[in-house]
Amino acid sequence: MSAMKSSTFLRPFAVLVSLFMFAAMGVAQSPPTVDISFSSANVGLNLSTTLTYTITNPNPAVDLTGVGLNNNLPAGLIIANPDSLTGSCDPGVITTSTTNLNLVDAVVLANSSCTFSIDVLAVATGNQVNTTDPVTSNEGGTGGTATASVDVVTPDLTITSTHTGNFTRPQIGATYTLTVSNPGVVDTTALIQVADTLPAGLTATDISGPNWICTLSPLGCTRGDTLFAGTSFEPITITVNVGNSAAVNVNNVATVSGGGETDTSNDTSTDATQIDPVVQMSATTTALQGAAGTPVSTTLNVNYNGGLGAISFACSGLPAATTCSFNPTTVSATGLTPVTVTISTTARSATVPMTGLKGIPPSYMPLLAMLGMTALLLRLMQKKQFKMRLATGLAAIMLFALAGCGGSAPVASAPTPTPTPTPAPVTGTPAGTSVVTITANSASGGATAISTINLTVQ
Repeated sequence: MSAMKSSTFLRPFAVLVSLFMFAAMGVAQSPPTVDISFSSANVGLNLSTTLTYTITNPNPAVDLTGVGLNNNLPAGLIIANPDSLTGSCDPGVITTSTTNLNLVDAVVLANSSCTFSIDVLAVATGNQVNTTDPVTSNEGGTGGTATASVDVVTPDLTITSTHTGNFTRPQIGATYTLTVSNPGVVDTTALIQVADTLPAGLTATDISGPNWICTLSPLGCTRGDTLFAGTSFEPITITVNVGNSAAVNVNNVATVSGGGETDTSNDTSTDATQIDPVVQMSATTTALQGAAGTPVSTTLNVNYNGGLGAISFACSGLPAATTCSFNPTTVSATGLTPVTVTISTTARSATVPMTGLKGIPPSYMPLLAMLGMTALLLRLMQKKQFKMRLATGLAAIMLFALAGCGGSAPVASAPTPTPTPTPAPVTGTPAGTSVVTITANSASGGATAISTINLTVQ
């Protein structure tokens, strides 16, 4: 009977123990959880980032055994070599391959977690999304997955070309400034190259910059050190000479490359440059007129940038018997200087030639004079004999005079031609319109400006 009482007493206790065991087993059925994260939101191409795994046992009183996790990395990531594995989930075993990490037989104590990390290398650009397989355990069964992403990027090189003010034509020692920057979020990883293409008419005489290696041909620079994200290198200075053949509006083109970047859409800078002549000249009046012998003038506005010595002036295309003069004769000051140009013409005059009476050549005029004198002498003489002798002598003289003048006895049937009067020679500036070209030249050569004036002489 006592045995029956003891059995009766132990039966409820066994039931209670069983209930506790079932209760404990019910709590252990909660699976483990997993979380992963990258050490940075961005990683440079061919650079590494750290991937961290955390496995948690949410059960307050039951350890989880046989915990396992498998992770196949996305195509843009691989396990680094060396992998720099740290941490563990004892006594679990972690194995890796190029694109895979696997954990087996780990133990995670109740209400605790384990953590381990490994380095992964970025081998392709873009957003790389890494998702694990479900975490598993003996007691809790299969849990969920974990996801983390990292953006694999490259440096983003840019370049600017700048200058100050307008260049002049010609000019020695004009400069361009080139600046290379990395506005990206990762540092450069390779050699950086800069190339510059000057516009026609400009010749480089020097190119240099701190820590750059530069050459004039081809025109450019290189450097191999790291350009950190968000910073710029020291500027490059290009010194150029501007020739007379340079156009008014030109572009300097600079290009950067290398550094490990992949985005080349912003690698070129175009620097628009205005080139002005070193001396400019314009007349306030481009048409002058006046009578011959009366000077006319206008003002030349001379704008000189300096640097090439005094500017002198000259005229071409002037009509006959015309000169020009300038006041002041030269210009040395920079800026705008008014210069008066005076064009002096010469009054016209004519010499009247000697002409005979109508129908009588001039060569016969001396004979007519002699005949007149002979008639006068005959009138004065009283003796007939003397008159005859005198008349005979005078007739002989006239015949000799006619012969000496190239005359001949007139023929009755041939009329004497009427001679054409010789035009009177004219001196002075002729009437008409001329295009006068005024040229300004620098003392050292190379700088020229031209202005034209229409001159009308009345």
